Amino acid sequence: MSARKSTRSRKEVDYGGFDVELDANDNNASSSSRPAKRRKTTTAKTAADADYEGASDTDDLVLDDADLLPRGTVMPHSRSSHRTDNVVPCIGALLKWFGRVKNTRGMPWRHEYDATLDDEAKAQRAYEVLVSEIMLQQTQVATVIPYYYAWLKRFPTIHDLAAVDDIEEVNALWKGLGYYRRASLLLKGAKKVVDDFDGRIPSDIKVLERDVSAVGRYTAGAVCSIAYGVKAPAVDGNVFRLFSRLLALHAPLKSKPVQDIIWDAASTLVSKTDRPGDLNQAFIELGSTICKPTSPLCGECPLQKGCGAYSLLTKLSEEAVQDIEDACSVCEPFPSTGNTVTRFPMKVAKKKARLEASVVTVIRLGPPGAGRMVLMSQRPAKGLLAGLWEFPTVDLKEEATMTAQLDATRSVITGLDPGLGDDEESYTPVVLGNFLHLFSHIRKTYYVVCVDFLSAKNMKVGKNSKWVKETDFGSMNVGKGSEKVWEMISHRK
Repeated sequence: MSARKSTRSRKEVDYGGFDVELDANDNNASSSSRPAKRRKTTTAKTAADADYEGASDTDDLVLDDADLLPRGTVMPHSRSSHRTDNVVPCIGALLKWFGRVKNTRGMPWRHEYDATLDDEAKAQRAYEVLVSEIMLQQTQVATVIPYYYAWLKRFPTIHDLAAVDDIEEVNALWKGLGYYRRASLLLKGAKKVVDDFDGRIPSDIKVLERDVSAVGRYTAGAVCSIAYGVKAPAVDGNVFRLFSRLLALHAPLKSKPVQDIIWDAASTLVSKTDRPGDLNQAFIELGSTICKPTSPLCGECPLQKGCGAYSLLTKLSEEAVQDIEDACSVCEPFPSTGNTVTRFPMKVAKKKARLEASVVTVIRLGPPGAGRMVLMSQRPAKGLLAGLWEFPTVDLKEEATMTAQLDATRSVITGLDPGLGDDEESYTPVVLGNFLHLFSHIRKTYYVVCVDFLSAKNMKVGKNSKWVKETDFGSMNVGKGSEKVWEMISHRK
């Protein structure tokens, strides 16, 4: 029986709900196919362009909107179009490119892979890679570098880190990096490795991901491929974007079908090389510096010839699907506006950040001067800002009225001295104002109230709180929100 051909026609879809920039004349653009126009551009090619096989030797291709597929077009295609067949021939070019640029950003954790290292030396490399990968989560390279040096100076081996009993010591080195939970998980993971694996980070990717805190699928792949030479993929956010373009996948990146396709593709590619660590780092570097979210540098990309999104610049009509059973059911209609490469990954509505509010009560004890103290409380060991110190804080709903702010302050004082909290004439709360502080998933408004006392009287401080000299505040492990509070009160006598 001959294969059935798909007879689906293009389908117009309203893209009003997507975060896509549309040209003002987009609705009036003709959908008829016209020859693509080639124009000379004045963009100078770099001297290195001729060195790698994937670079284009032709002029940049510029298309009018009318040359592209209509807005909201369904392009029938087969599932096989999302395979890596076109990318595999470009691996050599990618590795050659990475060899030239890998030291450009001065990352101290990048070293040549040495297969002759003994098990102990490879385990040490694994520790160094793990530290760098945890620090780099949600943090820019330039910010991480000095922290990485300081960390290895204090904890040169995983045994040195595992010997730490006080999370405060770890948080002190992490101060300023944010996402402090990473530090506590790294400490917990180090203890696990020392206790259960004789101080050597597992080279088995499944064991590493399953048994060691702070290690997910990406981190496990990065550590095992870079330090141990294991042929395991490592797909981070930048690499997901890169692969969505290489494979021309137009569907939500976080959907399971897309995740599976990309991880499978990365696994296939890393299996084709004897330099898995370099290949994974090359993908990461390419996604960070070339295949950027906006204004990707396609003319400098060593994978250009194998890129599905780039090929769509010249694909002006749909191709018949030879076997309808092989038709792709993952991709959704994509808009054909501007540079088609930036249509990938698919634009989706961002999850709205949760709104929260907190009243921060700064309690100062003693007359102004070097001896005056402030009350600090330590946050729980788990959750937001885990283990950090802060001024006494009461969480409220999305906003706090003046009455709610004063009630929150009264509850804090009552906790120190029940009798004092009810005696409102014995203290004068001063409302200093508020500010918005952004977390990755929370928009939190802090309302700041200051109360001064000359003596502690009958105040009793809980086990997770303590009095700290104002002059010692700078040495406390606090979050950026508390630092902003400190700025508000530091000028108040």
